[in-house]
Amino acid sequence: MSLRDYVQMARHLASCIITHPMDMYTQVNVFVDGMREGQTRLSLERAEPATLEEAFAIALREDFRVTKAYTKPSVVTAVRSAGPEPMEIDAIESSGDRRRATA
Repeated sequence: MSLRDYVQMARHLASCIITHPMDMYTQVNVFVDGMREGQTRLSLERAEPATLEEAFAIALREDFRVTKAYTKPSVVTAVRSAGPEPMEIDAIESSGDRRRATA
């Protein structure tokens, strides 16, 4: 289960608690305890969020940061077409400019 799915499930469960509501501290602890061990959970425990929504925001932000840190950049390969190939105009020197520079 992804963290986003877990957050949605926790939101749904928290909204269903009507008859015997839990205090916010307990809701946050239940949410954190239900997470997998890892960098996201550790960061959330260190942040000590006051509300469940704050815990959701911190967890999602940290999960994005951790995921982004471990994602390798994709390598884009150039596809050669049968048509003309663009070139940089600044890279070309005319033969007259070269002769003047050496003289």
